Amino acid sequence: MQYLLEKLHLSGVAFQPGCASRAKKTLSLIVEGGNDYVVAVKENQGKLYRQIETIIRYRQPRQTASTPFECHHGRQEQRRVSVYSAQGIDPQRWQGTKTILCVERRRCTPDKCSIHRAYYLSSLATTARLWNNMVRGHWSIENQLHWPKDVVLHEDETYGRNPNALLNASLFRSITINLLRLNGFKSVTSALRELANQVERIFRLLQ
Repeated sequence: MQYLLEKLHLSGVAFQPGCASRAKKTLSLIVEGGNDYVVAVKENQGKLYRQIETIIRYRQPRQTASTPFECHHGRQEQRRVSVYSAQGIDPQRWQGTKTILCVERRRCTPDKCSIHRAYYLSSLATTARLWNNMVRGHWSIENQLHWPKDVVLHEDETYGRNPNALLNASLFRSITINLLRLNGFKSVTSALRELANQVERIFRLLQ
């Protein structure tokens, strides 16, 4: 992403560069180019993660927005986004940070309910309702593209020294997923099972 930011000269774009632990230089390039970012903070970022947990525990949110419960495959899900001031977050380490987001996802089945919380830093200052819509769009992409690439097609297990080869492999995975979806397959896993050893059928997908 750093290479693209330096070459494309984009402005007014909101990026999500992934985990904050590997994105500090990228965040600086984003802000210096007149863009914005939303970056996830993971538990393995001990000090920053604990600082955000403390802020959320003792500080009142600026705004909150919730979705109605939605039913999917026998379970109910609800999402709530709370927006907090990023005051106290080191501006030298996290350039341009204005807001902290707490995204709470409540899931209920006939047997139990569970709550999952995710934290984000952002250079954007906007409404909780808009954040809720943005997060929903992100999770849709995560479920439909990133999860199949990482888990089903094992992208996270791919290693190599040539960055162009890794990029090409990632593009081929995305093309594969899109071709399967365009041909009516809702599940990448099921498609791989059904098309195993079906070489002629696989080539027909390309027509």
